[in-house]
Amino acid sequence: MDPACLEHCLTEEERRRFNEQGYLIVENALSGEEIQRLIPVVDRLYEAERARNDEGPTFQLNYLGFAGLDPAFYELVDWPRTFPKVWGLLGWNIYIYHSHCIVNPPLPSEIPQPSGSRWHQDSARLNIEMETHPRPRISLKVAYFLTDVSEPGRGNFTSVPGSHLQGTLDLRTPIEGEDDPPGTMQVCVKPGTAVFFDRRLWHLAPARPNRSPYTRKVLFYGYAYRWLRPRDELTVTDEVLTASTPIRRQLFGAAASNCSAPRILDRGISD
Repeated sequence: MDPACLEHCLTEEERRRFNEQGYLIVENALSGEEIQRLIPVVDRLYEAERARNDEGPTFQLNYLGFAGLDPAFYELVDWPRTFPKVWGLLGWNIYIYHSHCIVNPPLPSEIPQPSGSRWHQDSARLNIEMETHPRPRISLKVAYFLTDVSEPGRGNFTSVPGSHLQGTLDLRTPIEGEDDPPGTMQVCVKPGTAVFFDRRLWHLAPARPNRSPYTRKVLFYGYAYRWLRPRDELTVTDEVLTASTPIRRQLFGAAASNCSAPRILDRGISD
């Protein structure tokens, strides 16, 4: 690892801010040159997915598991200007458990907000099945903003600072133009900024529509503890799984995806 990373260790003020507000903004995490190396890679991924889905120019991309697709992406896994702050918050026993690349081209005003936008905490069923209050941190994300979202209305990351210590939120229907929960904030940052946020921080996804002339491009890296895995390798063959009941397949770890919450494809596996 680059020894220069030790120049970017978490400060006590940053720790206090993250613990109290649930997020941390680190400016100039990426230089202009580094951004220009990343953007063509993101653009190629976007165009490939747009073509695969037979979508038009307003296609909204949320690509899961991108981090290992290109050296430009996996260099950020232990990026010296950000990773020391990750281990400062979570400790050393961590790994990348999740990554997603988001590209939001401008949406004309006549196109409504995409359906399914909702306020949530990350980690899905963990928030239902953990019995403590407040629930444990478990993971955090680092979001690298490659384009300018320094003004509202550009598909900004939207959250309620301090809400990571709340099990519930005073929710209103998250439709464009309606009232947001008290304390809602759109994060306005320049290109190259990294935003760290606690998985418990209540935030909106998909983000508000991007009504600006600029395409929003963001890379999200999720870090969690390595013990969020099986304790040992189950010696279960495909033949055993095929012959098992749906409940037994679930107990053996079979799933349609690595998502922490069941999906429609898991029917017949986990139901």
